[in-house]
Amino acid sequence: MTTSALLLHMRRSLGRTAFPLLLVLVVVNTLLRPMGWRYEPMWAVYQYNFTVMLLGPLLAGVAAWEGHRLSRAAPFLSAHHRPLAMLAAVWAALLAWSAAAFLLGLALVLGVVAWAGGFPPLGPPELLTPLPALALLGLACAVGLAAGWLSGGGGKIAAPMTAIVVFLAFLLLYSGDLSEFVMVGGATSSLVGLQPKAGTQTTQVAFYAAATLLTLLAAAWSAALHHRRPRHLIAATTAAALCVLSAGHLASADPLYLEARPGDVRCQGTRPEICLGRGYATYEPRLRARLTPLVTAMDQLGLPAPASFRQDALRSSTDTGQLSPDTIKGDSDLLLDMFLGTYYGSDCAIEPGTPMERHHVNARYWLAAAVGATPYEDPLVDPRLTSGSAPERNSVARAAFQGLAACDG
Repeated sequence: MTTSALLLHMRRSLGRTAFPLLLVLVVVNTLLRPMGWRYEPMWAVYQYNFTVMLLGPLLAGVAAWEGHRLSRAAPFLSAHHRPLAMLAAVWAALLAWSAAAFLLGLALVLGVVAWAGGFPPLGPPELLTPLPALALLGLACAVGLAAGWLSGGGGKIAAPMTAIVVFLAFLLLYSGDLSEFVMVGGATSSLVGLQPKAGTQTTQVAFYAAATLLTLLAAAWSAALHHRRPRHLIAATTAAALCVLSAGHLASADPLYLEARPGDVRCQGTRPEICLGRGYATYEPRLRARLTPLVTAMDQLGLPAPASFRQDALRSSTDTGQLSPDTIKGDSDLLLDMFLGTYYGSDCAIEPGTPMERHHVNARYWLAAAVGATPYEDPLVDPRLTSGSAPERNSVARAAFQGLAACDG
């Protein structure tokens, strides 16, 4: 298919009519949702990819209507051995319009990131992360086109029914054990120090591409069963093999979609060392001013404080505190709880009525009071912490922290 032919199909495509609706959908979905991602390009791009959960079904419905319109010329196309070429051209035009809306929405997202001051040079993780989302859009488009092409006299209901079925399929897969087949984005918390697994993304793209080709071939052959050219059979066999292999890999792969991304933070200072993602660097002075009193308080007890606080830490430990966007931006309660969590293992259960609960209540009360925060009133708080002398308070607090540390989870 030549460039001029594709441009002709794009001008005539129903995607051109639907383009404003697709663009409004991605813009509204972006601007009306929380923007915690605005300091992180990786999080911003990966979160934006979730737009395909809405864009894909809508595109499938538009493609189904386009396929129904095209099916009225099926006898002519079949007689001239052109069903596959025409379906491929219409599919490419529809996908081009939807991809344009998707990419304009992505440009808006990156513009928000740049405005927030968190826009470093983009590397392969950010640039390649949208590819699975675009490939999934291609598959949704092919499914809709095939449904409309095969709808016959039911073309009037083919478009809405296809959109509904594709949306339900996305929802079912996303919420079930086979989420790998539609999970191309979406994250509710910071991705500093993380990136999507390249192997999983590559396999997804391969599966979507192979399934798209098989869908278009099946639709074309349904109109001209006696015109199966050898090269098409070879393409179908190759695509089927790739589809099966990639599907098997996705179904058996580790369900975790993210992996560590080294070099994603910048560290500053000592006692404590603070390591933040590049988009959060401006928060370092204020964060240090809030962490330093906590470290000083532990010095008064003669107990070691974490040497480092990192945004890319996978969990808190005795040497490292795990920072989140909320703790970085000023939530004092969360920051205090994070600091306290470095003294006991993440798997330690603080159950009601247990010594761990008593240690936790006493340690938190003392730590909050030591840094000038308002401590929680709790009947479990040792009376010596509220009315005892300074040595008594320190003795109770030291015992509480040591009790927490005894559980390493």
